[in-house]
Amino acid sequence: MPKIAIASNSKGGLEDVVASRFGRAPTFTIIELDDKGNIINVKVIENPGVNAPGGAGVKAVQALINEGVDIAVGPSFGPNAKAILDEMNIKAITIPAGTKISEAIEYVKREIGLT
Repeated sequence: MPKIAIASNSKGGLEDVVASRFGRAPTFTIIELDDKGNIINVKVIENPGVNAPGGAGVKAVQALINEGVDIAVGPSFGPNAKAILDEMNIKAITIPAGTKISEAIEYVKREIGLT
């Protein structure tokens, strides 16, 4: 069951949109899917890197590691964040900022073969 973290603008859950920056996204919407791609859980967490003077992406990734995510979604990933995601075998998927979270999930499901 994949666990997906999407960089998001607020606490709007599935109705929110992808944030303009991964490391400084205000929140992450975390979605758990079953093996058929159905949503079984949605929660929103604060991003500890949102106001960091430096290393925002690293702080964001650490929060996602603590949540046990398998896939990270954002508009782009800085080199440090991407290196840690790769090291932890967390797949990074880029989706344009402003995309609705529910649409981003459908894109991710296609990317990982769940549709």
